[in-house]
Parts: sequence; structure tokens; C-alpha cells
Amino acid sequence: MAQNSATPTRKARAAVRSALRRLPAPRDRAALEVLHGMRTLVTGQAPRPEPKPQSSPTSKPEPGAEPAPLEPGPRTYGLVPGPPVPKPPALPPDTVRAEFPQMVEKSSVRSMYTAGTNPIRYDVALFEQLNKEYEDHPLVPAPRSFEPKNMAADARRRIDWTQRFIDLRDQSVLEIGCGQGYEAYVLAHDYGATVHGVDVVEYATWPQLASAELSFVFADMAEDNPFPENTFDRVVSYTVWEHVVHPRRMLQETYKVMKPGGLALIRANLYAGPKASHRYRDIYFPWPHLLFSDDVISDWYVSKGLPPRGVAWVNRLSWGHYERYIAEIGFRLRHLSFSSSPFDEEFYRRFEDVLGRFPVEDLKRDFFNVVLEKPI
Repeated sequence: MAQNSATPTRKARAAVRSALRRLPAPRDRAALEVLHGMRTLVTGQAPRPEPKPQSSPTSKPEPGAEPAPLEPGPRTYGLVPGPPVPKPPALPPDTVRAEFPQMVEKSSVRSMYTAGTNPIRYDVALFEQLNKEYEDHPLVPAPRSFEPKNMAADARRRIDWTQRFIDLRDQSVLEIGCGQGYEAYVLAHDYGATVHGVDVVEYATWPQLASAELSFVFADMAEDNPFPENTFDRVVSYTVWEHVVHPRRMLQETYKVMKPGGLALIRANLYAGPKASHRYRDIYFPWPHLLFSDDVISDWYVSKGLPPRGVAWVNRLSWGHYERYIAEIGFRLRHLSFSSSPFDEEFYRRFEDVLGRFPVEDLKRDFFNVVLEKPI
């Protein structure tokens, strides 16, 4: 019985194949109509309606039509991916392969590049030599003083500079990485702000500066954020983000605690910049952290009769990483500028075997300054 019921189906399929071979080109539309008809004849079921083709993302909507809502999805950076490239056919198995000629042992004649051909020994001796060369013209001629009087003056200059970009007066302000609290104190007493300072290091100066308008919190926002969402009108942070272990997560938590329409000013050091070692009070030449290992730098300190130490811990983010994080999280970039040191071209050429592995623009940039807005 099953064999008799299957016979018409096989005959129908043979008829379809025969009909398809006789169809004029292009056969796709005609073949689809024939298949629908044969399916109805054999199964007794009407064909399902063909779905309407969707308009492409660049097509214009019909007049009077409501625009389609944006679907959530990953953000795309750079070029938009196109359709997959068809897999090319493999060589036929009967392809005759070419024979290689007699080869010499070394085929290289000359090179356009010399980087790495004469590797330099980056040891304590070279470190000491470079530091002596730059002793009379150090990278940072006048490093910032840590005397309380000077730190207070620096804090006022820093907050006054910030006021040029975002209004701090009478705002609720969070300072991330507040340090000893000088900037937070200026915000509370000169600008009438209600201020919270947060840091992963607890300082003895906090009880002396705290007041009804100013409080300090010992916490790591990236690990355990102590502040509720939508709390602060303003966020400020000065040369802290380079020391953050989880910078993207910290940006995400910053976004959460800001009120819609709130603004954040962040100034941070970039890893490839000439000053990122944070040791410019003792080390006078640029990029020591890119050229020398921590072991060499530590041995150099010991040779001077000082306690062993390497460069400061700095995450290795470039501005490109920050730019991507800012967009992914949803911030609106309101201002961007960079602070740079004069580029030492001669020094760069001298050690291009190492420094040439970094983009020159990254080597020039010491700090980035951004104003970020949490959209309403």
C-alpha cells in the first residue's frame, strides 16, 4: 500500500525536473511558481504566501509611514561588515605542480628596515648613561610639589580650570580618586558644591577636611560601588584612570551614579606617553617604562643607594580603548583634547627598534581630557 501511494509522488517529482529543464532563464521565479503548483497538486495543501521583501537599511520609508524603532544590538566601529566572501574552489586534483629551482641557502640580499638587526642591550649601564645625558634638560623640569601649601594652590588652579568646561557651582559632585582631598575641599568651600570623594587609599587628611558639605569614602567603585544610581550632577577625576585596574568597569559605574544630563570631566595619563612612568623626579629621559624592564629600573635605584622600585603601575590603554568604551557605555563625548610633550625625534630614532612598535601619535600624548555627558 505504501509503495502504491509513493508512486504518484515520484512521478510528480520527475515531471517537475523535466519542466524545470524547459524553463527559460532566469528560472528562479518560474521554478518557484511550478513548485508551488506541483505541491498543491500532490499534497492538496495551498502554498504559503511568499513573504514581502524587507527594505534595506538605506531605503526610504513610504510617505506617512512611522519609522521603525531601533533594535538594540552591538555597536559597530569602523567599516560595516559586508556579505561573506564565497569560498573559492580548490585546485583540481589533476593539477600539475611546478617544480622549485635549485635554491641558495640564504636568499636575503638587503632590507628596507634595520630595526632589530643590531639589538641594543637595555641594561643598567645604558639607563645610567641616558639619565646623565638628560640631567641638564629633564623631561619635567619642575615636578609638582607635595608640600601642603603648594598642593592647596594646585587644587585651586585645577578646579578653576575645570570650571571652564563644566559648571561646578552648587552642584552635587563626586571626585573619583580624591587623594588627600584638596580639590574636594575647594569644590565644597569655594564653589558651594555638595561633594563626595572616593579613593582606594584612605588618607589621614580626610577627618581634617570633612564637613557637612564634604565627605570621603574608602572604596573601589569598580568592585563595590557605594553610591546609588542617578546621584551626582558632576563627576571629576584627575590623573587617576591610568591606575585603575578595571577602567571600563569604572566608566560603567560612573555612568550609573550620574544623573541624566550630568557631566563628567576626566583627565588621565596614557600608557605610551613619555611621562607615564611617573618617575620623572628621578628619571630624566622620556619613555623609560617602554625601554627598560622593572628589574633594570629597580637595580638602578639600588645602585644609587635607594630602595628598589620600578615604574608606577599604569594600565596599558591607548585613547582608542577609552574611545570605544565611552561609546559602548552610552556616554556622549562633549569635549576632547590632549596634553603632549615636545616629541624628541632624535631619541625616537635612536631607539626605534622598541619605540617604533607604538604609533607615533600615542608616543606624543601624555594626557587626555574629556567631558562626558550622560544623555537624558
